[in-house]
Amino acid sequence: MTFVRGSTILCTVKAKAADQLFYRQFGRLLAEARRKKGISQELLADELGLSRTSITNIEKGRQPVQLHSLYCIARLLGVELKDLLPSPQIFDIPQPSERLSVSRSEWLETMNVTLPKGLLNASKRHRTRSPKTT
Repeated sequence: MTFVRGSTILCTVKAKAADQLFYRQFGRLLAEARRKKGISQELLADELGLSRTSITNIEKGRQPVQLHSLYCIARLLGVELKDLLPSPQIFDIPQPSERLSVSRSEWLETMNVTLPKGLLNASKRHRTRSPKTT
């Protein structure tokens, strides 16, 4: 999926990845707005004609929202429609060539992982076949 403004390409991402990012972020914003308003998932579901499970799935980014439902949700929550939409920056996913490459030790240090003594610099062990017996 390519996002274009005028003649400028903003970003290009795989449609599935872009959809997942968009709907997960939308779901987070929806859940936050719903909680601030003090509305339960069940009440929101009833007002929209959906099941509570559908609201849960929408908030977790597993279920897309129809456009007319988006307007109803904004009205019910008393928020601007734009406040429920994710920022365009979520589509700024680094291309494979831009991704960082880190060593095992750098990753372990960053993740604050401590390995037992001697394993950090241990070389990979290769399995060798035992001689065939006749």
